[in-house]
Amino acid sequence: MRTIFNHTFAAPRPEAAGAWFPGLPHVLAALAAWPVFGSSACAAGLVMAGFISFVVWLPMVALALNQGQPLAVDAAAPVLTPNAKRVLFALWVATAWLAAGLSK
Repeated sequence: MRTIFNHTFAAPRPEAAGAWFPGLPHVLAALAAWPVFGSSACAAGLVMAGFISFVVWLPMVALALNQGQPLAVDAAAPVLTPNAKRVLFALWVATAWLAAGLSK
């Protein structure tokens, strides 16, 4: 039991300086729809923004950052540039608000 505890603390942790968690902005974009559309539409917007972002938007941005070439199995994912982060946030806002509006 002691070895599991020791290995848990030795595990690498993400650093706030260079990390950008791609899931958090789409949650904020969906929560912004709450005062306009209500809680159930906000939840629908969050679900759709989460689903669409990880199935469509993030792979498209990764391909664009890799000059349209498919990512190799052993290659690291390309780093998101500030403009790519802005585009992703705009796409998340549009997806969340469109899904919230349609579900209302």
